[in-house]
Amino acid sequence: MTDESPSSLAEKIGAALPIALTAIATAFAGMSTSEMTRAMYWRSAAAQDQAKANDQWTLAGFKRDRSLIVQTTAVQLRAMAGYRAGSIPSQTPTPDLVGKVGKWLGGAGDPPVEDAKIAAVLNAVRDRKPEAVAVPLTRDLTPDAIQQAVSAAEADAHRVERAWAADTEAADKRVREAVAAAQSNGDARAVADANLAHAARFDADYNRYRAESTMNYWVGFFYEVRVNKSASESDRHRTRSENFFYAMLAAQVGATLASLGLARKRKSALWLVAGLSGLVAVGFGTWVYLTM
Repeated sequence: MTDESPSSLAEKIGAALPIALTAIATAFAGMSTSEMTRAMYWRSAAAQDQAKANDQWTLAGFKRDRSLIVQTTAVQLRAMAGYRAGSIPSQTPTPDLVGKVGKWLGGAGDPPVEDAKIAAVLNAVRDRKPEAVAVPLTRDLTPDAIQQAVSAAEADAHRVERAWAADTEAADKRVREAVAAAQSNGDARAVADANLAHAARFDADYNRYRAESTMNYWVGFFYEVRVNKSASESDRHRTRSENFFYAMLAAQVGATLASLGLARKRKSALWLVAGLSGLVAVGFGTWVYLTM
């Protein structure tokens, strides 16, 4: 029986190196897949927020059209009543925020928000800056900060909607009284007063729809901020996935070279088979990349 000399530390490490590199490559592969899954999740979130922004802008356009319809109806009613003066405005003052938002939408000044970073993204979206400009502006924004801004904008929009409740209720009461008087008396003056009451009611609707449409536009822009943030997160995870993939490839190459070197040192014919298999794999992969 021949005694075998104990293996040195370098030999032990050399024997374990292919296994270690294979395990590392497997870990990097899992991390790459995980990061790509996260990138897809954030892209899906961006699509959902884009749909919400489009809903707000569609609603804003509908309300703007509605305001023009009721304005035209009010003018026609006044003409039928023989009233030639200008339109009677609503008694409810338009909230100051609506005026500030409308001014900003027109391209003047900064948006009425306290967070300068969110204001920068809002300006980029309003000015239709490309995604390469708008998305990097959201990198320092946290999802919680954007959610708070969205919630605050929605709350402001709801407050504007409720601001006309008392005014429209009073206008409805005047309409009911005028219609009842016209039905009771039936004279031309009573009918004209009923038409004027309806016109005043439509004036209230005109102001309300205009203000509400402005606030719906406003909320839509905040959803666009979240769209750009989600796109930024998706790009970050996609880049991480790509780099983890390269790390996996490097580990696999190292494992292959270590296995071939170990087999060659031990004079095993398997190193030749492994080498030929590697060449076939590289050639096939190159053909797929170039032709498909």
